[in-house]
Amino acid sequence: MAVGIGRNSTSSPMLMTELIIDTASGFTWLQGFPCDSCYEQGNFPYYNSSASKSFDPVYCTDEICQIAPYEAHVGCSDDLSQPLYERCSYNVQYYDGTNSSGVIGTETFYFLDTSLLGNVHLEFVPFGVGTSNYFTSRKLSSPGVAGFARGYGTLLDKLGVKKFSHCFPREEDDTGTMSFGDEAMIKGVKLALNGESERYEAPLTNLYVSGERVVVEYDYVLPANMVFDTGTSWTYLTAEIVDAIVGVIKNVLRKYQPRKWGDNELCYNMTDLSYVSLDEVAKVTFEFNYATRIDLFSYNLWLRINEINLICLGFVKGEENVFGNNLMREMNIGYTLDKDDFAMYFNRQHCLK
Repeated sequence: MAVGIGRNSTSSPMLMTELIIDTASGFTWLQGFPCDSCYEQGNFPYYNSSASKSFDPVYCTDEICQIAPYEAHVGCSDDLSQPLYERCSYNVQYYDGTNSSGVIGTETFYFLDTSLLGNVHLEFVPFGVGTSNYFTSRKLSSPGVAGFARGYGTLLDKLGVKKFSHCFPREEDDTGTMSFGDEAMIKGVKLALNGESERYEAPLTNLYVSGERVVVEYDYVLPANMVFDTGTSWTYLTAEIVDAIVGVIKNVLRKYQPRKWGDNELCYNMTDLSYVSLDEVAKVTFEFNYATRIDLFSYNLWLRINEINLICLGFVKGEENVFGNNLMREMNIGYTLDKDDFAMYFNRQHCLK
């Protein structure tokens, strides 16, 4: 997502950059200069708080430090009753191994408003200036993360909107859309979410392959909580669920030789399946709340590794169930945030900007 950050004597915004959209957290951060340990971020310049007239540091005694998401104020003294001037620090760890640490401040953020043909700015947005960062993906080089979970002081809280939507294109290099408020597209299959959580979660209750219910070995596995996480490239499922789905698909495709590759439990020679319609013989469907079904189509679900001529099922074994952005492409996903209407809407469509 393109954002502008900060202002100086010559420009507003001071810096134009891009942040990864992350619906599984409410914390926003970007790499900052000077960096103790930073990854390459392509042609994007590093943020420099000392060059911005709108940056304000956050201290341990500030309210923002106390309510910041994740492990904030890790460097603060135990006794916060004294008027100390220790900087509020943070350390975030993500499911895929990505991590960032640094200090928290507030800054002015700018978002493009297509209806006004200009920028809308938000002042005093809490965010992290990351001085020690590690990013697991070699393909992406985003300077940071924009957290879009609910919660006090988050981007959504500052934006003051009750709905938003995103539409990710099939290819990562293409440009999709993200809209807020009245511009958000809310239509399609409605999935009611767990209103007690700040994240977007719902119980996974059943699985289907080409319309046939998948039997999971142990009764206690389902229902299982599922987190919808745009910031994760892969979809993670517990071992029992992956094994059950893989077993059914192997049987459906028993004419072909399966193999494993890395963390991928099920792969095939791409040439062998060139005349097989996976959407007909092996379409996977997730059922939530014993009612709402989301179909996962082959271009979302199967990863094509052209260099070694493999096609692999896009599920990875994990400790919890995470609906990653590989399953969200070519689909408009809308979010309604009202307490009595906390839901997601799934509508399959082309997502090129």
